[in-house]
Amino acid sequence: MKKINEMSIGKRLKSAFNIVIVILAVMNLVGLVVIFGITNRYNFTLSNYAFPQGDIGKAMTAFADTRSATRAFISYDDANDMKKLLAVHDQKKEELEGYMDAIEGTMVTEAGHQSYAAIESALDNYFAIEEKVIKTGNSTDREQCKKAQEMAFDQLSPAYDKAYSEFSHLMDVNVEKGDMMHTILSVVEVVAMVVILVGIVVVVLLSAKISKKVADGIAVPLNDMAVRFKSFAEGDLTSEFPEVESKDEIAQMRGEAYVMAERLQQIIADVENIMSEMAEGNFAVNTEIEEKYTGDFNPLLMTIRKMNRAMSTTLKEVEEAARQVEAGANNMAEGAQALAEGAMDQAASVEEMQATMTDLTSGVEKTAEHVNESYQQAQKYSKEAQNSRMEMEVLVEAMKRISETSQDIGSIVSEIENIASQTNLLSLNASIEAARAGEAGRGFAVVADQIRNLAEQSAKSAVDTRELIEGSLREVEEGNNAAQRAATAMTEVVEGMNMIADSSQQLSEISAAQADAMEQAEAGIDRISEVVQSNSATAEESSATSEELSAQATAMSELVGRFKLRD
Repeated sequence: MKKINEMSIGKRLKSAFNIVIVILAVMNLVGLVVIFGITNRYNFTLSNYAFPQGDIGKAMTAFADTRSATRAFISYDDANDMKKLLAVHDQKKEELEGYMDAIEGTMVTEAGHQSYAAIESALDNYFAIEEKVIKTGNSTDREQCKKAQEMAFDQLSPAYDKAYSEFSHLMDVNVEKGDMMHTILSVVEVVAMVVILVGIVVVVLLSAKISKKVADGIAVPLNDMAVRFKSFAEGDLTSEFPEVESKDEIAQMRGEAYVMAERLQQIIADVENIMSEMAEGNFAVNTEIEEKYTGDFNPLLMTIRKMNRAMSTTLKEVEEAARQVEAGANNMAEGAQALAEGAMDQAASVEEMQATMTDLTSGVEKTAEHVNESYQQAQKYSKEAQNSRMEMEVLVEAMKRISETSQDIGSIVSEIENIASQTNLLSLNASIEAARAGEAGRGFAVVADQIRNLAEQSAKSAVDTRELIEGSLREVEEGNNAAQRAATAMTEVVEGMNMIADSSQQLSEISAAQADAMEQAEAGIDRISEVVQSNSATAEESSATSEELSAQATAMSELVGRFKLRD
């Protein structure tokens, strides 16, 4: 185990596993050998003691069938039956010989060979006697059959019993050998199981011991290192690392950790020194172990150096800025004072402008009120003119209807003229017919004269009426034209009034917008006044602040002067 502890962890684990594997392989090999031996002997027992029992039984059955066929053969006197029985006898005898050959192949012991030889001898004796019996009984003579039966009873039966007894003895020999082999195999099986169990226990104990030793050799140092690394991670760089007796990776890790702790101590001490000097105001400090800042430590040194340079540069710029702020503060104080004075003058001017804007706003508001009143009057007259225009349109429509009625009357007069003309024509025809009638038509001629007179008067009245209607139509036409011109003029008046109203409305809106704009301008001037006053106050505060800023800049210059900066 000491030699194993000096190995690396990989070789140590591999060696321990190999030892356990070899032991397990040996145990498995022993188990396989034992199982193979038991299986072999078991197969041997089955092949030579168990399976032959079946062949012996079959041989005994065939032997019994042969005897039965012989006994039946000598009992019959019919030639055909005797021939059939003899064929059965020969078949069974042949089967018996086949079984005997199979049994002979399974004889592996001396007792078995002796018993098999006894069976063969008994069978030879039996078949020799049987052959004589068959020859004697192979006849239809009853006397010969009876003689054969007596031979079978006296000689063949004892020979059969002898052979059958030898078969039984062979079966007993096989059973005895099989029982003996079974007992031996049972004992071997128990012994093998005990040996295997003991081997398993030994392997388990040995493996546990080896694994515990190997595990302790790895786990204990690792746990000690884990505890130390925990304190190391918490900032303990000075405590000793645990000792490691092995010469494996853990020992290497312990050595590397020790070197790492020593380097960290040096780097931290160096960083502490640099930061302390910088805290004291010394920005000209440098590292003393720059070669130790390797790998990922180099960015730390670069960062500290960059911070040192940046702070040194910044403080220089602050110093310069402080001087510039002091100069600028003085200039700002002077400018603020001048701004305050200008703001006072602006405030006075704004107050005067505010008063003027107030008067102007008041005047614009009054103008807007008058314009609004004019708009209201224009709206009123526009509505009245609109009503007159509508009445004039109604009058024009009435004149149109009168003209249309007059035209209808003219049509009626024309019809009257036509009727008068036809009436005159009828009276003329009547006069002609009365003249033709002579004396008899005299009275009708008088009526025709009267009708003609009436037609002439109707025509004259129609002419007069037409002249009157035509005169009325002309008057109506003139009145209609006059009404149309009046309606057109009224429409133009209404449109003009509407335009005046719209203009008044727009003027009113413009005046109202101007009034609102003036009010907003007045409000803007108020705000300007407030801003000017605020600027004045701010200028005074700026002047005071500039003086204070100048004092602070002087103090800042004094503070920066305490630091030792790089050139």
